[in-house]
Amino acid sequence: MLHLPTVIGLSFILNLLIGLFFLSVHNYKKQSAFLIFGLACIAFSFAELLACLKLILNFPFITSYLANIFIILSPFLIILGLHKYKYSKPLNLRPIYYLLLFTAVVLLSVYPYSAAQMVTSFIIAGLYLFSAYIISTMNFVATLQKKALITCFLIHSLLMFVQTVLLALPILSLSDTTYLEPLELILSSHLILATCSALLLPYLLASNTEHTLASIANTDVLSQLFNRRGFFMKGKNALSLSLYQNKNISLILLDIDFFKRVNDTYGHEAGDQAIKWIAQHIKSQFLNEEISARIGGEEFAILLPNCSLSDARNNAEELRESISCYPFYYEGHDINLSVSAGVSSTLNGEQTIKELLANADKRLYLAKETGRDKVVTYDEKSLLLQA
Repeated sequence: MLHLPTVIGLSFILNLLIGLFFLSVHNYKKQSAFLIFGLACIAFSFAELLACLKLILNFPFITSYLANIFIILSPFLIILGLHKYKYSKPLNLRPIYYLLLFTAVVLLSVYPYSAAQMVTSFIIAGLYLFSAYIISTMNFVATLQKKALITCFLIHSLLMFVQTVLLALPILSLSDTTYLEPLELILSSHLILATCSALLLPYLLASNTEHTLASIANTDVLSQLFNRRGFFMKGKNALSLSLYQNKNISLILLDIDFFKRVNDTYGHEAGDQAIKWIAQHIKSQFLNEEISARIGGEEFAILLPNCSLSDARNNAEELRESISCYPFYYEGHDINLSVSAGVSSTLNGEQTIKELLANADKRLYLAKETGRDKVVTYDEKSLLLQA
C-alpha cells in the first residue's frame, strides 16, 4: 500500500511548483492559457491543503465543501486552458460559470454527507474524460507524451467513476459496508495521476513552442517554402537516412527570368505575388519526398532524393513549362513569366549539398547566358549555343 501522507505531500509540492512555473511563463509570454494552467495546478494544491486541514480542524465547510470546489475547479481550468491554447480566441465563459455555480449549489446542500464526495467524484470523472477528448483533437509534436497524457486522463476518469460507484454502494444497499482500502488506493492513484498530468502538460506545450520557433527559423515567410538554412538542414537530415544510401540524388536550381523588370514595371508587391505564384507551382508538383526552398531573392532550389539526372531534368522541364504556358495575373495585368534551371546529380555521399548546388548554379548560369527559359543538365556551352 502506498504511504498516503507521502503521496499527498509530494503531490502538493509538485503541483504548486508546476503552477508557479506556468505563472512565470505567462508573465513572460503574456499568453492567457499558461495563466489558466498555473491556476489549475495551484487550485489542486489548495484543495489538498484544505482537505488535510480536517486533521486539525472540525469545520466541514472548509475541509469538505471548499476542498471539493477547488478539486473540481482544477480540471475545469485545464479544459478552459486547453481551449484557449487551441483556439486563441475569446471563449463564451457563461456556460462554464453556470455549471460551476450549479455544482457549488448542489455541493452546498450535501457537503456534510458522504454524498458530497460521490457527486465530486462523478463530476471530476466527466471533466477528465472531456479533457482527454480535447487533447486527442489537438496537434502536438511530442506524440508519445500526448498519448501518455490522454491515458492519464482516461485512467483518472475511470478511477473517479469507480470511486463514485464504491461510495454509492453503501447508500444503495442500505448496509454499513465500507470500502476503505480500495478508496484509499484510488485516492493515492488520483493524486499521482493528477501530478503526472501536470508534469506532462508543460512538456507538450514546450515541444510545440520549440517546433513552432524552429519552423519560423527555417521557413521563408513569403513563399512558405524552406529558406536557405532550412533547406540545408532538412536536406542533410534526409540524405543521412539509410533509405537513400547508395542512391542517386539530384538538385534543381531555378531562377525567375527578368524578375527585375516585373518589380520595375508593376511594383515590388507584384514581384512578391510572382514569387508566391512560382512557389505554388513548385508545391503542387513536388509533394512527396522532395525538399523545396527559396534560397535567394528569386532563386529556388529543389532537392530530389533517389532521383536520377534524367528524371530530375524531366521534372524541371515540366515545372518550366507549367510556369511559361500560363500567364501570371496581377491587378488586371497578364504577366508572362519564365524560369531558367540548372540540374545536377550525384551518388549520395559523393558530393555535399553545397557541391550539388554549386554545379547546378553553373548550369543555371549557362541557361541564362544562352537564351533563358530552358533547363540545362550539362556544362558544354558550345552544345547549348548550337541547340
